[in-house]
Parts: sequence; structure tokens; C-alpha cells
Amino acid sequence: MNGIVERVRPGFTELLLFGVILLILTGTGIGIALYLVPSERLQIPELQPSVRVIREADLPVGGSRVVNWGDRIILLVRGGERRYFALNGVSPVDGCILRWDPDALRVVSPCGYLVYDSRGNVVAGLTTTPLSSYAVVVRDGTIYVTEPHR
Repeated sequence: MNGIVERVRPGFTELLLFGVILLILTGTGIGIALYLVPSERLQIPELQPSVRVIREADLPVGGSRVVNWGDRIILLVRGGERRYFALNGVSPVDGCILRWDPDALRVVSPCGYLVYDSRGNVVAGLTTTPLSSYAVVVRDGTIYVTEPHR
């Protein structure tokens, strides 16, 4: 040995094998990621279209959550252990995002004197337009909001 190290270059077969293994690992990784990351829209026909909001355990009784669903803003409220309601989350009069007042059990606009009940009916304020309501479904411990009631 005279101290010369000969470098061997991989051949076509080795490169092809490496490419196939890399492709299989990438495809498997993408498949696992798609399985673990839930989509916003469900593939359950009775819930189409819908949006996943929050796990039931993460929303205490009396709590609320504002949800963006495309161009819509929805106010979800947990009124009791198994009682939920969802309403249009934007005031039709002043355009403010509505808030849930757990003490008064009312939906209020922080920008003006508008008050709604849990069904979206006007309680007080300078409007007669009720809020749109949405159906709420709990499935496997997760809360979903579906299209407005007609």
C-alpha cells in the first residue's frame, strides 16, 4: 500500500436502488402525515359541509369560541354540559365581532348597544334582524359546526 485511497463511484444500479428507497420513504411519510393531520372538512355525509372547531374537553361550560369558516365568522357557545349553539359572529349593524356574556347569558356587540339571546333573536338594540344560527354536532369528543339552519 502506497497510501493511495481509491474512491469508488456508485453505479447506475446503486443510484436506482437509492432513488426507489427514497421514493418509498417519502410516500410513506406523506401518507402518515395525511392520516394524522385531520382535515377541516369531514368526509361524513351527514356533517357536510362542516368545520371542526375544538375538542369538547377544551371548551368549558359557559365558554365560547370565535371560529373563522371561509369568509364567515361564527360564535360557538357551550351553554350547558351537552348544550351548544352557534350563531353568526358578526353584528349585522356595526360589523363588530360579537361576544358571549356568560353572566347575562346573552350575545353582545362591544361596539354598540346590541344584545341577542342564545337563539340569535334581538333582545335590545337598533335592529330587528336576528343572527343566523348554525347546527352544532359533537362526534367522538370533537365539536363541529355545520351549515346554517333554514
